[in-house]
Amino acid sequence: MVGEGAKPGTKKKTCSYCKGKGHITVEQNTILGRVRTEKVCPECNGTGEEFEEPCPTCKGKGTEIKNVKLEVTVPEGVDNDQQIRLAGQGSPGENGGPAGDLFVVFRVKPSDKFQREGDDILYHHDIGFAQAALGDEVKIPTLNGHVMLTIPEGTQTGKQFRLKGKGIKNVHGYGYGDLFVYIRVQTPTRLTERQREILKEFASESGENITEQPSNFKDKARRFFKGD
Repeated sequence: MVGEGAKPGTKKKTCSYCKGKGHITVEQNTILGRVRTEKVCPECNGTGEEFEEPCPTCKGKGTEIKNVKLEVTVPEGVDNDQQIRLAGQGSPGENGGPAGDLFVVFRVKPSDKFQREGDDILYHHDIGFAQAALGDEVKIPTLNGHVMLTIPEGTQTGKQFRLKGKGIKNVHGYGYGDLFVYIRVQTPTRLTERQREILKEFASESGENITEQPSNFKDKARRFFKGD
């Protein structure tokens, strides 16, 4: 808050230090002789006036610091360390001058689902072994709902799909970024007997000679004593 700096009910008077001039004369002895200079009055800061009794709250400064809440419109697409300026919301100016500006610097909270690179978004999607081998349609989250993505048969881990225009809006209005979907093929860790038999048949049809690993201590001991 800004005020005059005087206690309510009191008035200003001529500065007793500078006699209302707003400046004082200072004399100094130098090697060149006696030098006289003028400086701004330290008591009235050049105004030529002082208070009969200064404000007890601001000590005559005329300003008081208070915390206030302001509503700020966050620009769509804003990124870390970008800022906006709120004109006139900064510190009060000296000697009745205009207030400064308030700069709001943004910190964007990371997402637990997406990664951001500029205006582009990266997303990792897990699919099963059968989906990767046979192909499928999967639901992919975006910033504006879900879309369906076709997974071609034979898709490998690391395959990248680009969804154009599904990224973040450019903060300066230059369109939208893209959403890049990276596929991760998940290998099953627990198989039923039926699933195991199917995979054995698949390996046999593919010409693969699989040496099945023992799954428990008894199997390991049995293979050890048999010399397998």
